[in-house]
Amino acid sequence: MKKTVVILLLLISFCSAGAQDFIGMNEQAISTIMSEENPGLTLDKKVKNETFRYLKYSSLNENETWVIFIDEKGKCNGVRVTCDNSFLADKRKQLDNLYKQAEKDQWIHRAKGGDISIRIKDETWFFTITYQRKPQKGKSGNDRTA
Repeated sequence: MKKTVVILLLLISFCSAGAQDFIGMNEQAISTIMSEENPGLTLDKKVKNETFRYLKYSSLNENETWVIFIDEKGKCNGVRVTCDNSFLADKRKQLDNLYKQAEKDQWIHRAKGGDISIRIKDETWFFTITYQRKPQKGKSGNDRTA
Protein backbone atom coordinates (compact mmCIF):
# COMPACT_ATOMS: atom_id res chain seq x y z
CA MET A 1 0.00 0.00 0.00
CA LYS A 2 2.83 2.42 0.84
CA LYS A 3 4.41 1.82 -2.58
CA THR A 4 1.14 2.69 -4.30
CA VAL A 5 0.79 5.95 -2.37
CA VAL A 6 4.41 6.95 -3.08
CA ILE A 7 4.06 6.18 -6.80
CA LEU A 8 0.79 8.10 -6.98
CA LEU A 9 2.34 11.11 -5.24
CA LEU A 10 5.29 11.06 -7.64
CA LEU A 11 2.97 10.90 -10.64
CA ILE A 12 0.88 13.77 -9.36
CA SER A 13 3.89 15.93 -8.56
CA PHE A 14 5.28 15.73 -12.09
CA CYS A 15 2.21 15.58 -14.29
CA SER A 16 1.27 19.22 -14.92
CA ALA A 17 4.62 20.04 -16.53
CA GLY A 18 3.45 19.12 -20.04
CA ALA A 19 0.02 20.74 -19.95
CA GLN A 20 1.11 23.76 -21.98
CA ASP A 21 2.15 21.39 -24.78
CA PHE A 22 -1.50 20.40 -25.30
CA ILE A 23 -2.43 23.85 -26.59
CA GLY A 24 -3.13 23.51 -30.31
CA MET A 25 -3.39 19.69 -30.22
CA ASN A 26 -6.50 17.69 -31.14
CA GLU A 27 -8.49 15.49 -28.75
CA GLN A 28 -7.09 12.20 -30.03
CA ALA A 29 -3.46 13.30 -29.57
CA ILE A 30 -4.24 14.64 -26.08
CA SER A 31 -5.97 11.38 -25.08
CA THR A 32 -2.98 9.35 -26.27
CA ILE A 33 -0.47 11.50 -24.37
CA MET A 34 -2.58 11.58 -21.20
CA SER A 35 -2.88 7.79 -21.11
CA GLU A 36 0.87 7.34 -21.69
CA GLU A 37 2.27 10.12 -19.49
CA ASN A 38 -0.37 10.36 -16.75
CA PRO A 39 -1.57 6.82 -16.01
CA GLY A 40 -2.78 7.93 -12.55
CA LEU A 41 -5.48 10.07 -14.19
CA THR A 42 -8.63 8.68 -15.83
CA LEU A 43 -10.95 10.30 -18.35
CA ASP A 44 -14.36 11.19 -16.90
CA LYS A 45 -16.83 10.53 -19.72
CA LYS A 46 -19.89 11.19 -17.53
CA VAL A 47 -19.47 14.96 -17.59
CA LYS A 48 -21.09 16.76 -20.52
CA ASN A 49 -21.46 20.47 -21.11
CA GLU A 50 -23.46 21.88 -24.01
CA THR A 51 -21.68 25.28 -23.92
CA PHE A 52 -18.01 24.30 -23.60
CA ARG A 53 -16.17 21.28 -24.98
CA TYR A 54 -13.54 19.80 -22.72
CA LEU A 55 -11.85 16.62 -21.57
CA LYS A 56 -11.85 16.00 -17.82
CA TYR A 57 -9.28 13.75 -16.16
CA SER A 58 -9.20 12.95 -12.43
CA SER A 59 -6.98 11.01 -10.06
CA LEU A 60 -8.59 8.13 -8.19
CA ASN A 61 -8.30 9.96 -4.86
CA GLU A 62 -9.59 13.18 -6.47
CA ASN A 63 -6.53 15.16 -5.32
CA GLU A 64 -5.94 16.28 -8.90
CA THR A 65 -8.26 17.12 -11.77
CA TRP A 66 -7.39 18.30 -15.27
CA VAL A 67 -9.85 20.12 -17.52
CA ILE A 68 -8.56 20.44 -21.09
CA PHE A 69 -10.62 22.97 -23.03
CA ILE A 70 -11.33 22.29 -26.71
CA ASP A 71 -12.24 25.05 -29.20
CA GLU A 72 -14.73 24.93 -32.08
CA LYS A 73 -11.99 23.56 -34.40
CA GLY A 74 -11.37 20.60 -32.08
CA LYS A 75 -8.05 21.93 -30.76
CA CYS A 76 -6.97 22.56 -27.18
CA ASN A 77 -7.00 26.23 -26.26
CA GLY A 78 -6.32 25.96 -22.52
CA VAL A 79 -5.74 23.64 -19.59
CA ARG A 80 -6.72 24.00 -15.95
CA VAL A 81 -5.20 21.67 -13.36
CA THR A 82 -6.74 21.64 -9.88
CA CYS A 83 -4.75 20.07 -7.04
CA ASP A 84 -4.94 19.59 -3.31
CA ASN A 85 -3.02 22.35 -1.48
CA SER A 86 -0.54 19.81 -0.09
CA PHE A 87 1.17 19.87 -3.54
CA LEU A 88 1.42 23.67 -3.86
CA ALA A 89 5.04 24.18 -2.76
CA ASP A 90 6.30 21.40 -5.03
CA LYS A 91 4.32 22.71 -8.03
CA ARG A 92 5.70 26.23 -7.55
CA LYS A 93 9.26 24.87 -7.47
CA GLN A 94 8.58 22.80 -10.56
CA LEU A 95 7.18 25.77 -12.47
CA ASP A 96 10.10 27.96 -11.34
CA ASN A 97 12.50 25.35 -12.74
CA LEU A 98 10.68 24.89 -16.03
CA TYR A 99 9.58 28.40 -17.01
CA LYS A 100 10.52 32.05 -16.81
CA GLN A 101 8.68 33.71 -13.95
CA ALA A 102 6.80 36.83 -15.05
CA GLU A 103 5.55 37.78 -11.58
CA LYS A 104 4.41 36.06 -8.40
CA ASP A 105 2.55 32.86 -9.32
CA GLN A 106 2.78 33.60 -13.05
CA TRP A 107 5.15 32.15 -15.64
CA ILE A 108 5.67 32.42 -19.40
CA HIS A 109 6.52 29.59 -21.78
CA ARG A 110 7.48 30.21 -25.40
CA ALA A 111 5.89 27.61 -27.67
CA LYS A 112 5.77 27.27 -31.45
CA GLY A 113 2.27 28.78 -31.53
CA GLY A 114 3.12 31.76 -29.30
CA ASP A 115 3.56 32.51 -25.62
CA ILE A 116 1.76 30.41 -23.04
CA SER A 117 0.73 32.06 -19.77
CA ILE A 118 0.88 29.80 -16.72
CA ARG A 119 -0.79 31.00 -13.52
CA ILE A 120 -1.41 29.58 -10.08
CA LYS A 121 -4.43 30.65 -8.08
CA ASP A 122 -4.26 29.56 -4.44
CA GLU A 123 -7.60 28.83 -2.78
CA THR A 124 -8.39 27.64 0.74
CA TRP A 125 -8.32 23.86 0.15
CA PHE A 126 -6.96 23.61 -3.39
CA PHE A 127 -5.08 25.53 -6.05
CA THR A 128 -5.40 25.77 -9.81
CA ILE A 129 -2.77 26.03 -12.51
CA THR A 130 -4.07 27.58 -15.72
CA TYR A 131 -2.25 27.25 -19.03
CA GLN A 132 -3.50 29.64 -21.68
CA ARG A 133 -2.15 31.11 -24.89
CA LYS A 134 -1.45 34.81 -24.55
CA PRO A 135 -3.03 36.97 -27.25
CA GLN A 136 -0.49 38.45 -29.61
CA LYS A 137 -0.05 42.19 -29.13
CA GLY A 138 -1.75 44.28 -31.76
CA LYS A 139 -3.87 41.42 -33.16
CA SER A 140 -7.08 42.38 -31.37
CA GLY A 141 -6.44 46.06 -30.93
CA ASN A 142 -5.37 45.80 -27.31
CA ASP A 143 -2.42 44.49 -25.35
CA ARG A 144 -4.16 42.77 -22.45
CA THR A 145 -3.06 39.34 -21.31
CA ALA A 146 -5.20 36.23 -21.16
